[in-house]
Amino acid sequence: MPSTDPLYAGLGQAVRIGTELLAALIVGGGLGWVADTYLFASGPWGLVVGLILGAAAGVRSAYRAAQRWSKP
Repeated sequence: MPSTDPLYAGLGQAVRIGTELLAALIVGGGLGWVADTYLFASGPWGLVVGLILGAAAGVRSAYRAAQRWSKP
Protein backbone atom coordinates (compact mmCIF):
# COMPACT_ATOMS: atom_id res chain seq x y z
CA MET A 1 0.00 0.00 0.00
CA PRO A 2 1.48 3.40 -0.98
CA SER A 3 2.38 5.77 1.80
CA THR A 4 0.37 8.96 2.17
CA ASP A 5 3.22 10.72 3.97
CA PRO A 6 4.24 13.74 1.82
CA LEU A 7 7.91 13.26 2.69
CA TYR A 8 7.99 9.82 1.09
CA ALA A 9 5.92 10.96 -1.87
CA GLY A 10 8.34 13.81 -2.53
CA LEU A 11 11.34 11.55 -2.05
CA GLY A 12 9.90 9.10 -4.57
CA GLN A 13 9.42 11.87 -7.10
CA ALA A 14 12.98 13.11 -6.55
CA VAL A 15 14.42 9.62 -7.06
CA ARG A 16 12.33 9.21 -10.22
CA ILE A 17 13.52 12.51 -11.68
CA GLY A 18 17.14 11.75 -10.80
CA THR A 19 16.88 8.36 -12.45
CA GLU A 20 15.37 9.87 -15.58
CA LEU A 21 18.17 12.46 -15.78
CA LEU A 22 20.84 9.79 -15.38
CA ALA A 23 19.20 7.51 -17.94
CA ALA A 24 18.97 10.34 -20.48
CA LEU A 25 22.66 11.14 -20.02
CA ILE A 26 23.66 7.48 -20.37
CA VAL A 27 21.58 7.00 -23.52
CA GLY A 28 22.76 10.25 -25.11
CA GLY A 29 26.40 9.57 -24.26
CA GLY A 30 26.14 5.98 -25.44
CA LEU A 31 24.64 6.96 -28.77
CA GLY A 32 27.29 9.64 -29.21
CA TRP A 33 30.04 7.15 -28.42
CA VAL A 34 28.61 4.65 -30.91
CA ALA A 35 28.44 7.38 -33.55
CA ASP A 36 32.09 8.28 -32.88
CA THR A 37 33.39 4.75 -32.73
CA TYR A 38 31.50 2.95 -35.48
CA LEU A 39 29.94 5.52 -37.81
CA PHE A 40 31.92 8.72 -38.22
CA ALA A 41 35.28 8.42 -36.40
CA SER A 42 34.84 12.08 -35.45
CA GLY A 43 36.80 12.06 -32.22
CA PRO A 44 35.03 13.11 -29.06
CA TRP A 45 32.48 15.35 -30.78
CA GLY A 46 29.77 12.74 -31.13
CA LEU A 47 30.07 11.93 -27.44
CA VAL A 48 29.95 15.61 -26.50
CA VAL A 49 26.90 16.26 -28.67
CA GLY A 50 25.22 13.10 -27.35
CA LEU A 51 25.80 14.16 -23.74
CA ILE A 52 24.43 17.65 -24.43
CA LEU A 53 21.34 16.24 -26.14
CA GLY A 54 20.90 13.70 -23.34
CA ALA A 55 21.14 16.43 -20.72
CA ALA A 56 18.58 18.53 -22.60
CA ALA A 57 16.21 15.58 -22.84
CA GLY A 58 16.66 14.81 -19.14
CA VAL A 59 15.97 18.40 -18.10
CA ARG A 60 12.90 18.48 -20.33
CA SER A 61 11.64 15.26 -18.77
CA ALA A 62 12.28 16.60 -15.25
CA TYR A 63 10.45 19.82 -16.07
CA ARG A 64 7.44 17.91 -17.36
CA ALA A 65 7.41 15.70 -14.25
CA ALA A 66 7.55 18.77 -12.02
CA GLN A 67 4.61 20.29 -13.88
CA ARG A 68 2.52 17.19 -13.10
CA TRP A 69 3.01 17.51 -9.32
CA SER A 70 -0.08 18.46 -7.42
CA LYS A 71 0.06 21.94 -5.99
CA PRO A 72 -1.03 22.32 -2.32
